[in-house]
This record gives sequence, structure tokens and C-alpha cells, in this order.
Amino acid sequence: MITTDIDDFSQPKRPYILIVEDSPTTLAVISSHLADHVDIISASNGEQAWELIQQDHDIKLVLTDIVMPGMNGHQLLVKIRKSGDPRIANLPVFMMTTGVDITDKHLAFLNGVSDFLTKPVDPVELQARINVHHNLARTILELEESRNTLKLLATTDPLTKLYNRRVFFEEGEKAIFTTLRYKTDLSLILLDIDYFKKVNDSYGHHAGDIVLVKVSQLLSSLVRHVDIVARVGGEEFCLLLPGTNRLGAAVLAERIRKTIEAATTSVDEHIIKISISAGLVTASSENCDKFEDLVKIADKRLYLAKDSGRNRICVSNDGKSDYS
Repeated sequence: MITTDIDDFSQPKRPYILIVEDSPTTLAVISSHLADHVDIISASNGEQAWELIQQDHDIKLVLTDIVMPGMNGHQLLVKIRKSGDPRIANLPVFMMTTGVDITDKHLAFLNGVSDFLTKPVDPVELQARINVHHNLARTILELEESRNTLKLLATTDPLTKLYNRRVFFEEGEKAIFTTLRYKTDLSLILLDIDYFKKVNDSYGHHAGDIVLVKVSQLLSSLVRHVDIVARVGGEEFCLLLPGTNRLGAAVLAERIRKTIEAATTSVDEHIIKISISAGLVTASSENCDKFEDLVKIADKRLYLAKDSGRNRICVSNDGKSDYS
């Protein structure tokens, strides 16, 4: 890597670029043009460059020759643009060639090249173009990060990091549609923490928050990756279980109940033990085709579980926990 203490760029961090060139002489010339302005890593062919791009997350721009042994510049560009990793797919890529054939230029732009340079490269032009594209790429990355942050805020509960109520109902509507169309199973577990107000009153809201986070972590650890776990109220959680029948959902609900009952939470030298009550519903067992109706049934059974003594699950409208 070639580095200097001189930095003519306005950004806090110097661009870190990959030069892909099989000619040592050309590599040395280009490196000398850029040494005062960027940090450099090099590869002598497309295969080596592709390995470096995948491994080195600090690479911010690729400057590649077209004609190389093995994987040429066009093939490398295509691999970059077709990558499933947004970091790689969005890399600025410059192409260099000594030829005058317009076909190479057209093909490069069709494949998504960021810029095209003809050898011998003018050092001032090269530095200016790198500066422009690096700043543009950084701006795009910042916008993408902002978009992801906004999406996260809109879809997750800030305390527990579970999905929020809005996402839960959106996913529930999709799930009930799939269930009715393809005659598959769909179950729903609605649960909340017993006597949660006493936790807040006795130990403070900070303790209550710690308990909520602990419950969310336990719930997440007990479900499959296809299941949806959401915080839908203060101490209320909901689990959406696609492809799960009544028995499977009841077994999971009981496992959750026992796991939470056995768990302890330490807060300021206090040991807090809690329990949960849960209502369960399975779409194939009910005469309804709307997700909100399933939620209402689960909610009714949750309150039946509470009225029956708490720390239990309810799977029917008569308050029973028998699911056989």
C-alpha cells in the first residue's frame, strides 16, 4: 500500500482504491500519479481483484484495465455489478484501455462502469474523477444508511428491537391471505406479562424495561426464523406462526410459559421473577377469514387465561388450556 501525509481531498478519510493492472510499469506510473492523494492496493488480474474486493471492506473504488490474462476488466465489472452484496455492487469502477475501439467503451457503460479512461492517463484528470466519484459514492452510502435507519425506526420497537404493531398486522394480513389461498396452517399467540405494573411500582420503570427486553430475547430464542415476534403493547407480545397447527402452537406456548417462569432477571441486586398468560388461535379451527378477527379471538383467550389464574395458556373460548 502506498500512503503519504498529504491529503488534497476534503473528506476526513483518504480514498482507498484497488488498481487492477497486469503491467508493472503501468501500475507504477498510475500509483505515482495518485500516491499523494489516495491509499492504494493492487491486483495483477481479475481473479485476484475479485478476491480482494470480497475480503477487503475498505476498498472504495476500483480502477481496472480491460485487457488482462484470465478474467478481463469487462468480466470483473459484471461480477461486481451482479454481486448480492450492496457494498460491492455499488462500488465505483473505472476502466482503462490503450485501444481506440469504441466497442469497449460502449460495452463498459452497458455493464455499469462509472467512468472510462484512455491510456496514457492524465494525472490531473484521473485525480479529479476519483475525487468526484468517491464523494458521490460516499453520499449514496450515507443516504442508504439514513434510509435503513428510518426503515428500522418505522418497523421496530425501539426498546426490545422486535417488530412493532404495524408490521405485525401487515405481516398478519399477508399470512392469512396465504393460509386461505393455499389451505395451510396459521397460528397466533398473544401473551402478556402477569402483574407487570407491580414490577414498575416495586422496582421502577428501568427495571420494567429490563424485564421487557429479557422477555423479548427469550421469545426470539424459542421461535423459528419464519415466525414473527412483535411487541404490540406495553407488556403485550404477539407471535405469528405460519405453517403451525393448533397442537404445535400450544406446545410452543407452553414451552414459552415454562421458560419465562423459570427465568430470573437481576436488577440493582434485586432478583425479579415473572410469568406470562397467553391466548392462542389457529385459523383452520375458526370460522373467520380476517386477520383482525383472529387477533380478537386470541385477545379474548388471553384475558380468559388471566381470569383463570394467570401463568397459563388458553386455547379455547371456554378458558381451557387443554389442546388435545
